[in-house]
Amino acid sequence: MKNLIGFILLVAIGIAAYFLVIKEQKFTSINNDELRDFAIEDTAQVTKIFLSQPNGKKLLLTRIDSSAWLVNNSFEARTDAIELILKTLADIKVMGVVPEDQMNHTIKRLATGSTKVEFYTDNSTPDKTWYIGDATENRLGTYMLLEEEGIKSSKPYVTHLLMERGSLGSRFFLDALLWKDRVVMKCDPKQISSVEVKHTIDSSISFKIDQYQLGKFKLTNLNENITAELSPQIAVPYLKEFASVFYEYIDQKTSKESLDSVYSVLPRHSVVIKFNDSEEIVMKTYNMPIRKGAELDGKAITYHPERMYIYTSFLGRAAHPIVQNLTFDKLVPSLKQLTSSTTVEK
Repeated sequence: MKNLIGFILLVAIGIAAYFLVIKEQKFTSINNDELRDFAIEDTAQVTKIFLSQPNGKKLLLTRIDSSAWLVNNSFEARTDAIELILKTLADIKVMGVVPEDQMNHTIKRLATGSTKVEFYTDNSTPDKTWYIGDATENRLGTYMLLEEEGIKSSKPYVTHLLMERGSLGSRFFLDALLWKDRVVMKCDPKQISSVEVKHTIDSSISFKIDQYQLGKFKLTNLNENITAELSPQIAVPYLKEFASVFYEYIDQKTSKESLDSVYSVLPRHSVVIKFNDSEEIVMKTYNMPIRKGAELDGKAITYHPERMYIYTSFLGRAAHPIVQNLTFDKLVPSLKQLTSSTTVEK
């Protein structure tokens, strides 16, 4: 008798568990209007990402090969920013449901102030569409709504990435300028035929390095027009510094009038890099003004001691990048600093 009762209880528990599973499957099914599967695990299949906002801003990211993407079919996207989006797409999880007392407000906010992100693979319609809203009050999650096959979920959810804090929305920015790689210039140092560095507003000695034969270099003192042989142990490591030069950020706040004033004076440094194919890149640095009355070690200063504006023909005149002296000064040493270098090619 006891065995029969135990058997009946076991069957009852199994039936209950079965219906619970069925219920959960209906809840997560794509045919249900409560969609919550935000992730695309195989992000290598994603070929296009389209971002838009209710204010009319739009941005298109298009894959051109396994690792490179174009922004608005115009220029190559920053690798780090693309990788962050794809990582988010693969790893995103649902943290929980939106509390009932916040549901209506969250839906309204998503309808009027969200960032819409459409992910495409090989289809003409998006595989998944995200509506990304605000971060939760504790900054641990992000309010989001999912759309698949043209059907929007009836409910938003709180999403997150495991072991990470903050709003996911900040990863999906629509300012095309911020999608540009933070590069002042890139080149193959082996293709450099000459580098000319002029110091225009200080007493440092200007110079020019010519690679007149593979692995053989001449150094010219431009102040005195004296030329001598330069050791490859000095020339090669120095030329390698030009392989990748990056800026810190783009100035988007300073007025046009103020920027015109910055670029209207003599540059602090002028650098011309010429290549074996006759191409050339020109870079010029300019002092960065600071507030009146600023001091450093008790002495009045008129420009920033740690940063400079830079113009580069690689980027053009539309951008106003700022570089750190710490990273850029190694490209513009004085002749004395260059020839006293103890750097040895490894």
